[in-house]
Amino acid sequence: MYVKSVFAWCFLLSCSPSSSGLEWDDVNDIFGMTKNVVEYVSKSWDIVDKVPEHVGSENTPLIWFTKKRERSILTNFGRITQIVRSMQKETDDIRSIMLSNLNKLQSMSDVVLNGIQINELLESVRSIENDFKTMEEYKYGENDSNEKSRNTYSSYTLERFADAMLSFTSGAPIKQMAKIHTFIIPDLEGFKFHTHGGIFNILKDTMAKYKEGPGMLCDQKQSLQQMVFNLYGTLHLTQLKGFSVMQFSWMLLQTYGKGNFTYERTNQMIQFEKRIEEQLNALKYTMSSSSNIFWRCDPEKHIKDKTYLEVTELLQGYIENEADMNYEHSCMQNCEYYSVAEHKSCFNDQFCAKQHVCNGRILNCQYIDSDMRICQSKFGSSRRYDYIAYEKGRTLGDSSDCKGTMSNVDSWWTFLVLHCSYCFCICDSNEPSSDRHFSLRPSLSNIDQNKVVTGLRFIKIKQMFHLQVQEGDLGPRATINEDSRQWVELPGTSFTFRNKTLKNGVDYHTLSYASRSIDLDNVMAPEKMVITGVKFRLIGSHLNLEVRVTPFDFMTGKLIEPQNKSYWIGNENTELTDGSPRSEIYLNDLDLPTKASISSEPDMSSNKFLKFTHSSIDRDVAQSTIPFIDKQTVDPYPGVPLSGVGIYYKGVKSYGGFIGANVFTYDFSKDLNIKLFSIHGV
Repeated sequence: MYVKSVFAWCFLLSCSPSSSGLEWDDVNDIFGMTKNVVEYVSKSWDIVDKVPEHVGSENTPLIWFTKKRERSILTNFGRITQIVRSMQKETDDIRSIMLSNLNKLQSMSDVVLNGIQINELLESVRSIENDFKTMEEYKYGENDSNEKSRNTYSSYTLERFADAMLSFTSGAPIKQMAKIHTFIIPDLEGFKFHTHGGIFNILKDTMAKYKEGPGMLCDQKQSLQQMVFNLYGTLHLTQLKGFSVMQFSWMLLQTYGKGNFTYERTNQMIQFEKRIEEQLNALKYTMSSSSNIFWRCDPEKHIKDKTYLEVTELLQGYIENEADMNYEHSCMQNCEYYSVAEHKSCFNDQFCAKQHVCNGRILNCQYIDSDMRICQSKFGSSRRYDYIAYEKGRTLGDSSDCKGTMSNVDSWWTFLVLHCSYCFCICDSNEPSSDRHFSLRPSLSNIDQNKVVTGLRFIKIKQMFHLQVQEGDLGPRATINEDSRQWVELPGTSFTFRNKTLKNGVDYHTLSYASRSIDLDNVMAPEKMVITGVKFRLIGSHLNLEVRVTPFDFMTGKLIEPQNKSYWIGNENTELTDGSPRSEIYLNDLDLPTKASISSEPDMSSNKFLKFTHSSIDRDVAQSTIPFIDKQTVDPYPGVPLSGVGIYYKGVKSYGGFIGANVFTYDFSKDLNIKLFSIHGV
C-alpha cells in the first residue's frame, strides 16, 4: 500500500527510477528535491521489506544480513543528504536571510501568531536541523561500502537514536513538524484560518505595516512575494528533513527486528501529503496578494559613478553681463529682457574672458545684485561655479570652501546713466563634455539559448547612458541557474555621439531644453510571458521605456517559439492623450539628492513623466542636473524571471531625487499546484 502511494507520487512528479538504481535528477527547486527524496525513501523501503532466502543459516548468519541491510539504509540516507545539500549549498544564504528575517519579525511589536512567539518556530527549525545533522554522521557515503575502511557506529547507538526520533517527547521531529505546520496553518476547527493568519500573512502584513519593511526587502534583494516563497521553501525543506529522519528511523528499527512499521510510515505519508496541500494553498493565497515589485533603497553612502550617475551640463547657472548679449554692447535693457539670448561678445575682456562662455542659448536671466565674489570651480569639473557671494549678503551655493579660483566681479556704469548689470541666467549649451546622451539600442537576453532577463541597471559609457539587462538560463518551473547569470554586452567603443555614422534620434537621444522628458512607467508582460529585452524609444520628445516579452512553458522552462512569438510592448500615452494623459512630476528649486539626511521615498505609479532640469539656484548655483540616476543593480536574489520592468522616481521633499529601474519578479502563485509534488492513493 505504501509503495503504491509513493509510486503514485513519483508518477505525478515524473520520477524515473532506473533498473540499476535511482538516478536522481538535477535539483532545481524544492519540488524537484522533494521528488528525489521520496524516490530514495521508496527505494530504501524496498530494501528493508525484502527478506532474502537462507537468512539465519550457517552460511548466512542473521547478524551479517542485519549489518548489510543497515549499511544499505545508511547509504541511501547518505544519498538523500547529497540531494538536500546539492540544493542547500546554493540556498544556504537564502535560508540564513529568511531565518534572520524571522528574528527581525520577532523584535517587532504585536507579531504573534495564535499566542505562540516566533522564537518557538525558530527553535523547531533548529531542532529538526540538528536531528538531520546527527543522522548525517551515521550515513554511509558512496565510498564507504567496505565497512572495514571506516569507523562505524554500533547498531545499539543507531537503535537508540531511532527510538529518540520516533518518541513523542516535546523535542521529537513529529512534535516539531506539527508546530511548524501550526505556524503556517493556525489550528482553528472548521475555519480556514490561513486566509487571515499564519506566518506567511504575518510576514506580508508586517512588511506593509512597518517602515522597516521596505528597508528589509531592499537589504535582502528580493520582492515581498519572493520573500514569502523563500520562507515557504525554508520551512518545507526543514519538514522534509524531519520526514526523512523519521522514515529512516523506522527502517532501522524494522531492520533490528523491533516490529513492522507499515502503518506508521504510511500514516506519516498521508499526513505529510495533507500538510503539503494545506501549506501550498496558504502560500498561494498569500503570494497572490503580495507585491512582486523590487527596487533599490538608497545606499548607506552615495558615491558618484558607483551608486549614482549624473547628467551633466544640461541646464546650468551662468553669469553674463547684459553688454555681452548684444553686438552693440548696449546696456539699455535689463536682465529680465534677456529671456532667450546668446553670448555675442566680451566687452573689455571683463569676467567673460575669465570663464568658459555659454556657446548655446542663454535663458531666463534675472538681476540679483551688481557686485559679487565668484568662486569658479576647478579645471575639469562639470560645474562652472562653486558659489557666488553677492555684496548685499545673498549667497548662492555653499561658501564654506572655494576649491577653484576666486574672482571679484562688479557691474559698471556707462555714460554715467546706463548700468551694465551682471545677470544670473541659465545656459543651454550642448558642450562636447556634457553627459546627456541616452542609447536607443535594445539590450536583449539570448532567447536562442533559452535565456531571459533577470536584472537591470543604468550604466554610463563614453558619456552615453544605457539600460543594461542581466540574463540567465531559464529552467523548469521558472527556475534560474545562478551560475548562468551575467550582464549582456553593450555596444562597443565606437558607439558614441561623436561617431558621425550614428544618428541622434535613431541610435541615441541627446537631451536638450526642448527635449529632456523621461516617462515613468511599469510595463508588465501578459500572463505566461517573461521579459527578454528592454530599450528606450522616443515618443515625441520623451524617452519612453519599451520591453520585449516572450511566451514560455512553466513546467519545462522552455521559451515557446521565441523568434516568432516575441514582441515589444510599452505605454504610448502622452500628456495630451485623451482619457488617460500623463501627469508631470515637477522638480523646481531642489537641492542635490545626495545631501538629503533621510532615505528617498519611491513613487511607483505609472503614466507620469518628469523633465531633467537644473538644481536650486540658492543652494547649488543651479550647477547640477536633477534628478540623478540610481546606478545600483536591480537583480533580485535568488534569480527569477521577470514579469515586468519599470522606470520610477524616488526622492525627499526639497531634494532633487533619483530616477531608477525597478523590476517585477515572476508571479508563481498562478502556477502553484499540488500536482507539483502530490500523493494520491495509499
